[in-house]
Amino acid sequence: MNDKHPTRRRVLLGAGTLAGLAGCTGLGAKESATSETETTQREATDTPSPTETASPTSTEEDAPGYIEDHWHGRLFFEIDGDIVDFVKPKYYLDNIEDERPETVYFHFHESAHAPNEWSNEKQVITFGRALNLLPGIEYTQRDGEHVVSYEGATYDGTNDGTDVSIHRGTERIDPTTYEVENGDNFWVSVRTADGSTDDSERSGQLVVDVNNRRLNEGGETFRGVDTDRFEFRDDGERYRWYNTGDPVTVAEALGALPNVEYRQDSAGEHVFEYGVGGDYGGTYHDAADATKILVRQRATAVDPTTYELQDGDVIWVYVHTEKAPDNH
Repeated sequence: MNDKHPTRRRVLLGAGTLAGLAGCTGLGAKESATSETETTQREATDTPSPTETASPTSTEEDAPGYIEDHWHGRLFFEIDGDIVDFVKPKYYLDNIEDERPETVYFHFHESAHAPNEWSNEKQVITFGRALNLLPGIEYTQRDGEHVVSYEGATYDGTNDGTDVSIHRGTERIDPTTYEVENGDNFWVSVRTADGSTDDSERSGQLVVDVNNRRLNEGGETFRGVDTDRFEFRDDGERYRWYNTGDPVTVAEALGALPNVEYRQDSAGEHVFEYGVGGDYGGTYHDAADATKILVRQRATAVDPTTYELQDGDVIWVYVHTEKAPDNH
């Protein structure tokens, strides 16, 4: 159940010039599912700072606004279990590029094929710089620990009771040196003492993406899920689950969702069935070519048949097949 289809983009950077940029229009379904387990040592080419400025030596072709080729991936940014919603005009390139042209390097689009799908255009940058390009978000380090700010609130990893972790896939990274690549799945997680809850009830979030479509995006579908131990409520939080009594496994939680069934084949590979028509429905096997299925608790891969939901868990299920629409 490891990530498959490794395709690492090779780049050559020199004096601020980018050579060999591979556009996403040339990536097929297999190529876009970049391996997250392969580790490449790279040198940092820039230093993140809260305020970015465009290079005055850029050529016209390399200047911000050049969008012929670009990359995509996913960013989860969560604070005490609440996931930041990037489906907002303040994050869209069309709304911020005129005032901050450098945001072309890392941004979101209203027409993105998934709610938290980032775009990187024109220039290779570190993930630290990418975070600093997003409105309301800042990243730095203190004594080797992550320090993240969101909408004016600062979360310092050097403080007691505050934990800030940053992963690419299942691998911890240093955002000041790691360079963004096509297909990267980033997870920024902030946990504080204020986010702790009592033991009388467990709750968390469940996010399911099938071929670039997020289930329950409107918030109505999951409300009908109400078993003896597992449910969603009409409380304005679309993806928040509640579990009382004995814990349930991830597989049991998925099986409670409308039109969804999860199982494993004889080799232990994921099998995900989504019983709707069109481009999204079907039975998908992780072992099949051009199919990728991830099941994670934040940045940690879990076995859905044995992993039991714990308070504060954020579960992400990602199914990507050749049926997914091309992302230009």
